[in-house]
Amino acid sequence: MATPARLVGVGVFVVGGLLLFTLGLFMIGDRQMLFSKQFTVYTEFRKITGLQPGAIVRVSGAKAGSIIEIVPPSTPSEKFRVKVEIAEELHQLVRTDSIASIETEGLIGGSFLGISTGTDAAPRVAADATIAGKEPFDVAELMAQMGDTVKKVNQTFDEMKGEVQGTVLAIGDTVDNANTLLVDVSGDLKKMAASGATLAGDAQQIAEAIRTGKGTIGKLVNDDELHVRLTGVATQAEEIAVNARQVIENARKTIEGFQAKDGPIQGMSASVKQTMDDARLAMAGFAENMEALKHNFLLRGFFNDRGYFDLAQISPGEYRSGVLTEDSDRQVVRIWLGADVLFEPDPDSLQGERLSDSGKGRVDRAIGSYLEHVASGIVIVEGYAQQGTRDEQFLRSRVRASLVRDYLLARFTLDPQATGAIPLSADSNGSPSEAWNGVALAVILPKAALAAPATATR
Repeated sequence: MATPARLVGVGVFVVGGLLLFTLGLFMIGDRQMLFSKQFTVYTEFRKITGLQPGAIVRVSGAKAGSIIEIVPPSTPSEKFRVKVEIAEELHQLVRTDSIASIETEGLIGGSFLGISTGTDAAPRVAADATIAGKEPFDVAELMAQMGDTVKKVNQTFDEMKGEVQGTVLAIGDTVDNANTLLVDVSGDLKKMAASGATLAGDAQQIAEAIRTGKGTIGKLVNDDELHVRLTGVATQAEEIAVNARQVIENARKTIEGFQAKDGPIQGMSASVKQTMDDARLAMAGFAENMEALKHNFLLRGFFNDRGYFDLAQISPGEYRSGVLTEDSDRQVVRIWLGADVLFEPDPDSLQGERLSDSGKGRVDRAIGSYLEHVASGIVIVEGYAQQGTRDEQFLRSRVRASLVRDYLLARFTLDPQATGAIPLSADSNGSPSEAWNGVALAVILPKAALAAPATATR
């Protein structure tokens, strides 16, 4: 039968054990923050390096909660989902832009989840929301990358070894060649040094002779009488220069007198100018009279037969009507040249086209057969274009005809009065195709110059 004292001891032991258990329970709960108000958030990682359920959660370094659950992904492309409970008293630090990261306590300590504080501008994260996770740093991957880098460096050194050896050998050969060259030229260098010493000695002797008054230079340096003579010569030269300047001044004044307003030169210039003005007026009147004679109905036929035409005044309509060949002993020979063989784009010109080198050659060959007869005839460059509206075709055909005409004038020095350019736009005028695109060289010659009319095409 137990004594009362023993029963009291057992009771004290049991009560003490319960108190210690309760204290341990409260300490564990406080460590795990089980008795504080908490909220739940989630985060996701592709790797959870060393992270386990129950691990500590720190917000900006302060203990804030623990990891409740880690849910593995259902597919390889998904991430681990980590459920975290954080004390409500730190809720104001966890914002929507906070970042969760897996960190390690010390070098070899356990892993914990760290959450950075967000910015003041971001709102507080809501309960059961997901915050962004920063993937952990993997030392193993870094070591693997370092191993690959070391291998590449070793391979590079191995590849460069042969080149370095060749370079060293080349440097050695260069040094040997330099030594051989120095040995070869050492004799010449000694001779040059001896020659330099001889020259220095000779120069010293010459200087000594000049100081003692020997020779012409010595006398010039040391003889006072010679110095006086040279001074006199210089004085005379200066007087001659003064006299020359006086003569030049007198000549200048004389010329200014001739060129004065009432001088003879000015009067002569005025007379010559008046004579030239009168001659110019007379030539202008003569030109007007000749132009009037060309259009006079009594003499127009005579001038037309002689080829006196103002090609710049002939319109495309008059040209198509045959004004250059009517009532005359002339015939027309046309050489058709397509735009694709004559022109090329010209980005530096507003005209947009220019004669290509091959196109110039085609023009040379086309006109070459008739050069001996063009002195007694007329050359008309007809321009044709099919692109754009009617007015655009007219402008392009004028540009093409002008380009070829300018080239003919510069190349063969043809008579500008007998070489014209006519824009005919889309008119065929007997071309090889109904709608020609390019130019045609119309050579209008006396019928006696050619045995029979001929037409040359592209």
